[in-house]
Amino acid sequence: MDKFIGILILLLAVAIGNTAMAAGEVERANQLIEEGKYIEAFELLEPLEFDLSGDENFDLLFGFSALEAGHISLATLALERVLAVNPDNNIARFHLARAYFVLSDYDGARREFEMLLSMNPTAGIRETVGQYLDAIAAREPASSTVITGFVSAGLGRDSNVTGGPSSNPIFIPALGTSIPLQDSDLEDEDSYGNLSAGIDLVHRSSETGSIYVGGNLNSRKYGDRDELDTQSIGLRTGYQRAFGNQVLRAGLNASKINQDGEAYQQNGGLELEWRNTLAQRTQIGAVLAQTAFRHDEQTFEDSDYDDTHLSLSALRVLGESGNKLISTAIGFGREKAVKDRFDGDMNYYDISLTGQIQFTDLHSAFALISYRNMKYDTENALFLKKRNESQTALVAGLVYGLSTTLSIRATVVISETRSNVELYDVDRQDITLALRKDFL
Repeated sequence: MDKFIGILILLLAVAIGNTAMAAGEVERANQLIEEGKYIEAFELLEPLEFDLSGDENFDLLFGFSALEAGHISLATLALERVLAVNPDNNIARFHLARAYFVLSDYDGARREFEMLLSMNPTAGIRETVGQYLDAIAAREPASSTVITGFVSAGLGRDSNVTGGPSSNPIFIPALGTSIPLQDSDLEDEDSYGNLSAGIDLVHRSSETGSIYVGGNLNSRKYGDRDELDTQSIGLRTGYQRAFGNQVLRAGLNASKINQDGEAYQQNGGLELEWRNTLAQRTQIGAVLAQTAFRHDEQTFEDSDYDDTHLSLSALRVLGESGNKLISTAIGFGREKAVKDRFDGDMNYYDISLTGQIQFTDLHSAFALISYRNMKYDTENALFLKKRNESQTALVAGLVYGLSTTLSIRATVVISETRSNVELYDVDRQDITLALRKDFL
């Protein structure tokens, strides 16, 4: 019994010591905040959050330091905990409204600011809140419905308009011999003209929800290979809702592609997206999509499939002026053959990295590099093996703005596909120069 009591006394002493240490660190953080050293204060308080969250004074101090240090998501959580305990804490409500404002959640910011005004704050706070409300009004569209669009015309050169291999003939293991391909199926270079247009309409249906509808048209006409001319139309619609620093979106999309004036392929799918702004300059997200691909020509019906894809992404704004952006994404998917596709079902994963820099308000550049690995599950009857492939692509572009709505855009796409079946080894380079007009 004496031993048991001794252990209890020891544990109590440790707890008292830890509490005293935590109190000292909280006091030190308070001093750092008074000195304007918000990042140091945040770094001192963050390890204590697990033990002290729920304490009104700690959460207020931690939420304020997190907000000033740029960790907006953590700030909102801490300040919301303060208001859950004490809804009359005007200081917490003021800084929570500021956090929503930084996140561009203007509906949430307005709600908190207006609630603060209803609590009869001091004249100084009323004046500051009024300035924030004016800033929100200036940033929000004058109408609850916003329409944007663009038209673009360009010229380009494609090194492989057929998407065919350069090797000829192709050895067929099942036949034990090589078979020559038709010239029309081999790699072929051609120039083209491209016309495209798009329109998007967003209607705010509530303080946090909005409905969107959009569409795009595209037409590409080749100089020599008229039979490869394509026209496409795409439609999309959906609903999105904001929850503090998070956004959820559910949408439907459909498209139809014609080739040489004849119906070729139609697609339709459902997409669910989640985005979360962790801090002022950092965002993560996830997209789950299910898409059906169907061909109109009976000749290509065996190529029909359903695609299921999940992607995870992260985005970070860099530079003192926020003129640089870097993002990365990783995705996993499966193509489920609807009929007896020659190579069966296919599992894949892809990785991409994107960088963008804004030189001035009108001039910018971007680059994207991506990799996809694909494995089919059925042995190809002609090549006597399961098809495995990898695709690597580099996309780079420059935007030269002539005005806020008129720009010249140069884009280069370099891609290669490597397969254990040489028929699918493909190299391609595509260069486009386009003039684009945006309507805001």
